[in-house]
Amino acid sequence: MSALPDMQLFRDVPVVPVAKARRTVVTGGPIWPKFETQVAARHCRGGVAQDTAPRPPTGRIATETRPAVWGGYLIRHFGHLVAEQLTRLPQSLRDRPDDICLFTVPPEDRPETLPGYIWDVLDWHGVRRDRVVIVSDPCLVQTLHVAAQGEMLGQIPTATEYLDLLEDRARRNALLPERHRLVFVTRAGLVPAGGGGHAGEGYLATLLEGLGVRILDPGRVSLREQLALYAGASVLLFSEGSALHGRTLVGRVRQEIHVLRRRPQRNTARLQLKPRCRHLAYHETVAGKLGTETDTRASRVDREVALYDRDALFVALAEVGIDLSPVWDDTAYRAAAEADLAGWMAANPTTPGQRAVNEAVLARLGLTPDFTRLVGAPA
Repeated sequence: MSALPDMQLFRDVPVVPVAKARRTVVTGGPIWPKFETQVAARHCRGGVAQDTAPRPPTGRIATETRPAVWGGYLIRHFGHLVAEQLTRLPQSLRDRPDDICLFTVPPEDRPETLPGYIWDVLDWHGVRRDRVVIVSDPCLVQTLHVAAQGEMLGQIPTATEYLDLLEDRARRNALLPERHRLVFVTRAGLVPAGGGGHAGEGYLATLLEGLGVRILDPGRVSLREQLALYAGASVLLFSEGSALHGRTLVGRVRQEIHVLRRRPQRNTARLQLKPRCRHLAYHETVAGKLGTETDTRASRVDREVALYDRDALFVALAEVGIDLSPVWDDTAYRAAAEADLAGWMAANPTTPGQRAVNEAVLARLGLTPDFTRLVGAPA
């Protein structure tokens, strides 16, 4: 698909706050006429609508007389926010720059509690603060325009026109690329806090920095600084995660993008990134991973932790021009991994069965019996 479809216009549309969220798909927002027959106006993946019709409001509700566009759901998950919730904005702001922009938020959120990065993404897209309207009470919107998602999760190619709009936005924002040969985008620090990632990644980042690689921790710098590094790197090396979706905001750049998988066979953002760069590669670097199953839920894939396959990691780094073998120390890596896992295990208590599986993984990788006792108490 090269062109975006025209925006749709609906009149007298009830818009309601989010009543419930099923992972990243919510019930709430506009109640489009003939809801079940709508596709482009709804939240889609792979071209298939995922959301369900909210219950119509009862009683009298306020009327919104200002022309409005539908902006989306301000989810706290950065990757899903960028990849599927706000992809209507570039076209909406081009075609309806003076309209108010309606958004919903999670049921427990209020405008003042939204994290700063959400406002940063809105600012980047050019959404004026005085145009933002967060729907906290049901309202009837007299004139509501909606663009189709410029891109979405699932096997739907990104519209070329959407990429053009992203690049135009970067120009309007006077983005100045920060030039580096290689930038490593790290998740170091998330594992000891209980999140998913590679154990011991901080050790890898330290080695790479010593070899002249620019290290980027997206959680520690502004969105504009991140985008300047994404736009200026000849090679981007990502630890697989949501930051890959941040890279999509700058559109097409002639560069290589390499991804160190933390989940085997996972091609996060592949379809979105492929038209944005000249070469894209995903690398299997996992020797084993630890799960988080408890008595009440299955293992959460997003919080599972991986341990590096050293040889595969060396091969992946060689592809981006880095030889780790002279500087790598197995003892130092193990110490870094153990420190990360101590925090991760404390934050992720598991069932006895999951604990036994995790201990077997650690034993297979040659970790000490004393270390395996860090694998948490039963949930």
